Amino acid sequence: MHDMDFGDTVTKSVLQVRRECAFFGALMLFARIIPSKSIETAATDGKTIFINQDYLASLSSSEQNALLLHEVLHMALLHCIRIGGRDRHIWNIAADIVVNGLIRMNTSFQLPNGAIIDDEFKDESAEEIYEALLKNREKIKLSMPDIIEFDEENDDFNTKKMNTEEIEGYWKDAIQVVENTVNNDSNGSVQGNLPAGLSSEIKNILEPEVDWRHALWKYVGKTNSDFDDLDRRFIYKGLYLEGLLTDGLEIFVCIDTSGSVSDQLLSQFAGELKGILSSYPHVKCKLYYADTDLVGPYEIDHIDKLPPAKGRGGTSFVPFFNALSKSDGTFSEVNRAAVYFTDGFGDFPKKEPDNPTMWLVPSDGLKSKDFPFGDVIRISTENW
Repeated sequence: MHDMDFGDTVTKSVLQVRRECAFFGALMLFARIIPSKSIETAATDGKTIFINQDYLASLSSSEQNALLLHEVLHMALLHCIRIGGRDRHIWNIAADIVVNGLIRMNTSFQLPNGAIIDDEFKDESAEEIYEALLKNREKIKLSMPDIIEFDEENDDFNTKKMNTEEIEGYWKDAIQVVENTVNNDSNGSVQGNLPAGLSSEIKNILEPEVDWRHALWKYVGKTNSDFDDLDRRFIYKGLYLEGLLTDGLEIFVCIDTSGSVSDQLLSQFAGELKGILSSYPHVKCKLYYADTDLVGPYEIDHIDKLPPAKGRGGTSFVPFFNALSKSDGTFSEVNRAAVYFTDGFGDFPKKEPDNPTMWLVPSDGLKSKDFPFGDVIRISTENW
């Protein structure tokens, strides 16, 4: 296949993809696709898609469309950036399951032989699938790895160098432009929502998984008088601003001990709490453990070593919130907050508590929509 033939094939695929799914077809216009003999089949580093011309020519027209769309979706959904410190092989499988599922749900194209398909993970994000694959390595088979490392320093193709932040911004903007354009016809009326199955991936792009320590610091630093301005009210040269000192906050922390939390993570979690307490003298903290029973409270600012975890049974969140409702703390209710570290699988109280709640939940934990109240913060288990 000559370069001209290659370009014609790409153009043909863009048009055919657009006929079946306008959203995907428009996304393809934002991708840089080039031929490469160094790639066995096809791959992307997040910035460029590399296609082996001989391999592309061996495929049917339908398979060509699926292959090119597959790589574009990897790029647009930031799979090369969202990998973080995860195992590349396992992440590639998780990401392939996502994009192949999207192609099958929204087009009639035939995926090439060797494509990974797993309907068990329908509507789940790459992060959620990755966590599941870690626990079931028998599923891990990959014949055509296609997510390759991105090198910010070197660019062999004489194009403008872009770092990962620029690429992330580029595709976030592209998705929003496409969504705004495709969802409106010439008369300005809305034509529909995102393609089927795309919402969980888009959410992870626009609201990415955060480091739980950072999330916890911001949450504990939150006061009812001012949350948005936390950064400018922060410590400067060891001095606290007057407003920070005048606000009192009492936090009730509960750690799920039903068997899904390691001793190492318990230690790290307690260490971070101690760090917060040492930097915020206005914060008081009570620590609980819970499975179906509640143990505590421990005055965590008064201990040098985390008390041994007790539990490892089932999971019920009711005892903790019952204890919280009965607590007579010295602070007013508006300055009390709950932080619950759990996988989310358990019995919730029927009544929503009066105090704000933050759930710290692993990527493979209960889906955010199934928590009846509170803010859900997704945390990675990769380094546990």
